[in-house]
Amino acid sequence: MVTMPALDGVEHRYVDVGDGVTIHVADAGPPGGSAVMLVHGFPQNWWEWHELIGPLAADGYRVLCPDLRGAGWSSAPRSSYRKNDMADDLAAVLDRLGVSTVKLVGHDWGGPIAFIMMLRHPEKVTGYFGMNTVAPWVKPDLSLLRNLWRFWYQVPILLPVIGPRLIADPKARFYRSLAAWVGGGFLVPEEDVRFYIECMREPGHAVAGSRWYRTFQIRELARWLRGEYNDCRVNVPVRWLSGTDDPVLVPDLLSGYADRIKDFDVELVDGVGHWIVEQAPDLVLDRLRAFLRYAP
Repeated sequence: MVTMPALDGVEHRYVDVGDGVTIHVADAGPPGGSAVMLVHGFPQNWWEWHELIGPLAADGYRVLCPDLRGAGWSSAPRSSYRKNDMADDLAAVLDRLGVSTVKLVGHDWGGPIAFIMMLRHPEKVTGYFGMNTVAPWVKPDLSLLRNLWRFWYQVPILLPVIGPRLIADPKARFYRSLAAWVGGGFLVPEEDVRFYIECMREPGHAVAGSRWYRTFQIRELARWLRGEYNDCRVNVPVRWLSGTDDPVLVPDLLSGYADRIKDFDVELVDGVGHWIVEQAPDLVLDRLRAFLRYAP
């Protein structure tokens, strides 16, 4: 097992959410503080947020950073990794920890998973803040067709056998080239790259990561296109922060969100790519603090 990195003020909890799945949660800040849950992307884990945890905890928030199933120190069950199930994991974590309401923050895959949690459990969520991510609303229009090519990298990742090998490659050759492309040239710190890949080499985790993508492309995307969540409306404040150097999650993909969200705004950040949390932590912290003060 990979050694857990130390971070001052963080307690590590292992929450049984049922069906043999245990979710690891990095927990910081006062237990009675207003809760904010930070949900990581791929191939990351709770450590993605390590520069934000301390400042937010010092502000008086209870900061919860779960490892999604199949990542970090959470279980990697032999499941299909439906995002609905992963969203329900987050709701179960709140229930087990006795947290009634939370503000959600999501990046990359953590974005749609947290967003689905909000749609399925609206009574638990008082605000949502997304970064270089999407919601489960997909419009089957010309804009989507024009942008489909951007998701080419998901094909090798989702393939059985090949995908897990690419993910678990100790030299991380595929990940490094992909990360540089989506990052607009920004390189995630080398020590973090080695750490994330080491975690994904844990038993079952590379297979789980591949299934995140395979389940989406084979089963979930079609349901989203058919409007699985199109009737849902969001009545809490929602903010998006997106680096424009991200060649995959471009602003066009956010079309139509404002029609379904009562209080919605997007800020586009030039010169920043997909890894916005690592590339612009001060900016992210500033915008997140403003959002947390604004949302009820």
